[in-house]
Amino acid sequence: MAGDPANPGGYRPEDPRYGLSGQALQDYYLAQPPQWFIRSMYAPGAAEKREAAMEAHLAHQAGYRDKVHFAGPILSDDGSTPLGTMCIIELPDRAAAEEYVSGDGYAKAGMLEPPTITRFVSSKRLKHDDRAPDPDLQLFVAECIDGPDAATLRPQTAADHHQYQGSIIDRYMAHGPLRSDDGKDLLGSLFLIEVADRNTAELLVANEPMTAGGVFGEVNLHRWRFGKSLA
Repeated sequence: MAGDPANPGGYRPEDPRYGLSGQALQDYYLAQPPQWFIRSMYAPGAAEKREAAMEAHLAHQAGYRDKVHFAGPILSDDGSTPLGTMCIIELPDRAAAEEYVSGDGYAKAGMLEPPTITRFVSSKRLKHDDRAPDPDLQLFVAECIDGPDAATLRPQTAADHHQYQGSIIDRYMAHGPLRSDDGKDLLGSLFLIEVADRNTAELLVANEPMTAGGVFGEVNLHRWRFGKSLA
């Protein structure tokens, strides 16, 4: 409840972070198995190599299937053209995440730009096997990167942020903070959204109190879908 001194972060009662703040909240995040958000966009000319590299890509993904929370291609807004790949994967450290990327058949074929790799803690305990996408909706991944004044502005918007998330919780596949490699510093937020279209996704992020409150200095919104390796 917002304004409750026993729950200064404004977390929902069903949230495992309910009532936590300060060092107790930090300890909670550090105790979670490290997850990594990885986004790799295609390099110029990658499209012509994709079909030939697909078998090696899928075999590599299959070897990590028990570690993958969500994964799939990043798409053009109309859903017709693959532009890259993204995943949320549970691995012990950045070195393991980099090894995962370098072993991908797409990477070995020279298809990928240097990846974005950021530690992530999902506040919603779902994985790809837990919820099939609605075929009438679209999936988007929103990377919300903190701006220079985030440390000051986040506490001012935290309670409204959690209340807002609770009101649209069914629209999320996953959501939670992006953190430094050691898990100690907050870098932003990540949302996997299931909505009707890009306009709806943009509105959902725009209405997020941390967006309106100036916490985020950059928002990257990409359409995606579940990958073939998760079928």
